Amino acid sequence: MITAHLLVFVTVAEKKNFSRAAEALSLTQPAISQQIQSLEDYYSTKLFERTSKRVELTRAGELLLPYAKEILNLSAVAKGALDDLVGKVTGKLTIGATFTIGEYILPLVLAQYTRTYPDVEVSVLIANTEEIGEKALNHSIDIGLVEGRLVHRNLTLTPLMEDEMVLFAPADHPLVGQSVTADVLSQERYILREPGSGTRMIAEEVLAELGVHPTKVFSMGSTQSIKEAVEAGMGLAILSKWCIRKELQYGTLAQLSPAGFRFPRPLSVLVRSGHFQTKAVEEFAALVRAFPAAYNAS
Repeated sequence: MITAHLLVFVTVAEKKNFSRAAEALSLTQPAISQQIQSLEDYYSTKLFERTSKRVELTRAGELLLPYAKEILNLSAVAKGALDDLVGKVTGKLTIGATFTIGEYILPLVLAQYTRTYPDVEVSVLIANTEEIGEKALNHSIDIGLVEGRLVHRNLTLTPLMEDEMVLFAPADHPLVGQSVTADVLSQERYILREPGSGTRMIAEEVLAELGVHPTKVFSMGSTQSIKEAVEAGMGLAILSKWCIRKELQYGTLAQLSPAGFRFPRPLSVLVRSGHFQTKAVEEFAALVRAFPAAYNAS
């Protein structure tokens, strides 16, 4: 089939190497060469310039590449539509998720989804909200789960559930259970993500809203390292409540509660506006929407 040949063509174009393309497609190198030759015969033009180290697209190959990708995408969509017609849930599902959702919420949803629909090939991309939006727009993902603000006329964001940023300390910290003020909190050390991190920016927003102006701040490159540093007594931190739910449950960390303060933020489902959704995507979206109620009931 022409689509099989086009898949080989796109893979070689992306890998720039016949051996790596053969490995990616679980084919032999002679089979790859034969399919490229057949495609060049079909189009009556040379598609690659071959050297001893790599292959490069010719002008004709560069022209064909976007069409080949679109044909492969339409073929996948057509198969999904026919599967939907007969009630099958198969195919591929590519999910984009921001860090908190991807690391602490998505695994809970996917555990149920993959049990229910074992024939769906699932892949996950973890990135920040803007990158997830870009991936949705360029068709690199089917659906996104984001925790940030994003506005684009070709994207639809639907609120999923409310998250909350919390200030926390080691369980034996003297401020636990106390009524804390901005002046008292300003004297504490804080452990935040590295400058430029979205989580760092949100934590700084929380501190500003609290009226806290810390003079001692440590920077760390991951959520896990922050939690362990707080448990070790290095200072206080601010993260999503999802990130520390197990530690709160087991009593190794404790939430501090300045009087009357909350910092909620929405978690949302993101899709391309007006884009056809396969049954695999629809069923995942339905499961995600049902997750808050199912989780709270458990």
